[in-house]
Amino acid sequence: MPPAAPSNARYLSVALALAGPFYLNDFASIHVTDWRSWLAIDYAAVKLLPLALVAWLIGTRRMTAREFGLTGQRGVPFLCAFLGAALAGTLLDQNGYRLLAALPGYPALGRMPEIGSSAWNRFDLTAGLLLVGIVEELVFRAYACTVIERYTRGAAATVAISSIAFGLAHWSLGLNAVLVTAAVGAVFMAIYLATRSAPALMLAHFIVNFIDFAGVVPKSIFRLV
Repeated sequence: MPPAAPSNARYLSVALALAGPFYLNDFASIHVTDWRSWLAIDYAAVKLLPLALVAWLIGTRRMTAREFGLTGQRGVPFLCAFLGAALAGTLLDQNGYRLLAALPGYPALGRMPEIGSSAWNRFDLTAGLLLVGIVEELVFRAYACTVIERYTRGAAATVAISSIAFGLAHWSLGLNAVLVTAAVGAVFMAIYLATRSAPALMLAHFIVNFIDFAGVVPKSIFRLV
C-alpha cells in the first residue's frame, strides 16, 4: 500500500516550525545590541534552521520539492517572473514608506545593530541577503501557498493570508514596514500563483533587498513620490 498522504495537522505543524522563528527573531532586533550575537541568532533562526528543515523534509520524502516551489522554469518565463517581481518589489519598497509617512501607527521597536566588521558586512549584504531571499520565498510564498490551498483554492485568499503573514514577520520594524512588506508579499505571491516556481522570486527578493541595503544602486532612480 502507498504511504498515507500527510495530514493537515502535519502541514500546519511544519508551517509553524518554519514561520515561527521569523516572528520570534524580531525580539533580537529589540533586545540584542551586539552585532555578533545578532548575526548568530539571525543566521541560526531564520536561515540555517528553516533550510535544514526543508532539506530534511524533502530528503526523507515526507514532503516534495514541488511543495516548496522548487520547480524549474524555461528561460523566458523565468526572466519575466524575475524582472517583474524585482521591479515591482523595488518600486513598492522605495515608494511605500513615503506614501505611508502620514499614517498613524507605531514606530520601529528595534533595528539590526551596525556590523563592526567590513568582511562580515560584505558577507551579510551578499550571501546573507541571498539566503534571506531563498528562505523567505520557501516559507512565505511556496510553502504558504501549499498550506493555504489545502483549505481554499481562492487566489485572493491565498494572496491575502500569505501577505499578512509575511508583513507581520517584520513587526518590530513598525507599522509602515509591516504594510510595505505585506504589499511586496502580495505581488510576489500573485507571481508565484502564475508560475508555481520559486527560484525567480528568490533572486528577485535578493535584488529588492540588495538595492535597499547595499548602497550600490542609487535608490533615487526608483522613487516616484
